Amino acid sequence: MKKILSVALFIGATLLHAENSAFGAGDVTSDNAYGLSSSERLIKEKLDSLSNSNSQTNARIDEIQERIEGLQSTLEGINSQYAKSNSRLTQLETKNDSLENNLTAEIQNLKKYIEESRKIQETNNKQFKKILTELSSLVDSINANYVSKEELKDINLSINNISSNASHKNTENILDEKKDNNATTNTPIKDTNKTIDDSWKKKKNNEILDLAIQDLHKDLYEECKTKLNYLIAQKYKPARANFWLGEIEYKQKNYNNAIVFYKKSSTISSKGDYFPKLLYHTAISLDKVGNTKTANGFYKALKKNYPNTPEAKASPNRK
Repeated sequence: MKKILSVALFIGATLLHAENSAFGAGDVTSDNAYGLSSSERLIKEKLDSLSNSNSQTNARIDEIQERIEGLQSTLEGINSQYAKSNSRLTQLETKNDSLENNLTAEIQNLKKYIEESRKIQETNNKQFKKILTELSSLVDSINANYVSKEELKDINLSINNISSNASHKNTENILDEKKDNNATTNTPIKDTNKTIDDSWKKKKNNEILDLAIQDLHKDLYEECKTKLNYLIAQKYKPARANFWLGEIEYKQKNYNNAIVFYKKSSTISSKGDYFPKLLYHTAISLDKVGNTKTANGFYKALKKNYPNTPEAKASPNRK
């Protein structure tokens, strides 16, 4: 097609320079050419055909150019979107790296905290074992010096027997007094036995314990003992019950007996909230019976292991 176009242009240029007749006769480039020979008419037709073809080609080129421009605009939009996406991806990667770094730091801090907690726990365990050893030594000291065979035998007696014997003895004394009075006045002897109120046994064990403590505060020692020994027989908090039995003896200034019950309580358990008071009253009881050396050990253990308790603050500073 390029060859045809070149030939046409060459012929056209030749004809343009040829001498034309007046009024355009023989001008093959004119739209209204006339007086053409057969050869000229053939050339004229070819020129017109080439001109039409060239116009179509130019129109096609313009169309393609427009499409190219449209594609270029679309491509620019895609490139812009890609740039934004790439920027967002970079931000996310940066943020992800930051999160990973933060997470790594948190994990390291957590590991450090766990390790510190483990060391603290190990230290606490060692201290706890040391405390138990010291308390055990103190209890052994009490066992060795202040628990006689007779006292141990008394501890093993059930409260029912103790209460029954006490009640029976009191009844006999009353009856003897009545008999002596009646021998003088000839008044008939009346039955002085009273029905024992044990309705408290229908209550829950924790309620019975509260009642026993109330009896102690009211100086109703026998009633308190009865309830506490009932709880011991029921195997309800025997360490706490023995502590309160010790408190009964302590309030009555029966210090040797108090030490026995304190010892039994601490042998069963040394974890009660009452334990600082147990140590304190044990130390005082030991002082009262003349064993100052062992008492000092209890004061020292109390101040060391329960420093913030009222009992520790009230304890004397001894070597």
